[in-house]
Amino acid sequence: MGSGPRIPAVWRIDVEPDQHQPRAGQDAWDGFVATAALVSDVRRRLETRSGRVVRPTWLLRMDPDIERCFGHADFVVRRHTALFDQLTATNDPLGVHVHHYRWNAERGVAFSDHADSGWTTHCLTAAANAFRSTFGTPVLRSSHGGYFLTEDLLDTAVELGIEVDLTVEPGVPPKNSDPSLGAYATAPSTDFVECPRRPYYPSRRALGVPAPSRADSRPILIVPLTAYDYESALRPWYRQLIRTLLKRSDTHLPLNPWKYWPTPRVYWDLVACAADEQPVRYFAFAMRTDAPSAHSHQRVRELLEYLPHHPISERLHFVDPLGPEIQALASC
Repeated sequence: MGSGPRIPAVWRIDVEPDQHQPRAGQDAWDGFVATAALVSDVRRRLETRSGRVVRPTWLLRMDPDIERCFGHADFVVRRHTALFDQLTATNDPLGVHVHHYRWNAERGVAFSDHADSGWTTHCLTAAANAFRSTFGTPVLRSSHGGYFLTEDLLDTAVELGIEVDLTVEPGVPPKNSDPSLGAYATAPSTDFVECPRRPYYPSRRALGVPAPSRADSRPILIVPLTAYDYESALRPWYRQLIRTLLKRSDTHLPLNPWKYWPTPRVYWDLVACAADEQPVRYFAFAMRTDAPSAHSHQRVRELLEYLPHHPISERLHFVDPLGPEIQALASC
């Protein structure tokens, strides 16, 4: 797996509080601190092995719920200035990661108000404004939490000048309950089941449909997370044969590193297969800056620390999702 064509890769890191529902206060984001240290170490070892610069993409929570909990939408930058100085010094791409949480004062909980498009677009606009105020430049990269992306959000992103979105997770059905939704959601998350498994410019008709022409295209690149039929791949060979004989269709789901995987080696083997068997060759994955004690953080750490030992590390080229390597895939 160490030999073969180079694989353009997008490493999306959602910079969030340690918990999905943090208590209000001025706590440090320990998960971000631990993740930054982990990425720094893995980056160094990957660059040594591959000989290529590694560019993770950091997407910051700067939406209204962050302001409610921490007093400032740009709290993470204020609290961890030195870390952001390091990220900007290495020219890592930055953007926003938006949740559409609203506070229910009567119940004392935050919830995802997906049913109110005015609220969801306000959350994106507020985050974009906070980013511009903090960094002095418009935000160009975005993703949305809670598996949620709508036509209104996409159109608002275009109006704000955002040029790439990294939300789409092919194969994932609508969800009514999930830790990322808060206490509850007023409407299900987006149905991503039939979304393309390749970067594309969306049609003006639907966000899940690649534009057939420049005239029909919205000027924002969508980079879906890499999805693969890993459940079938992990079955014993005789069960795979039965599935083939019965002509059952593949079930592709994102290769999220926070899930349980048999071993780190198996995970990166699956990544190699997915990248080479997709409509176009690339790899995109997402991780959250969970608390260092969380099982999800520990699983991700184990996978990333193993990556420099896996042959695929020689092929992966972690780039800005707005770079020419990814944009070229949308026009193939």
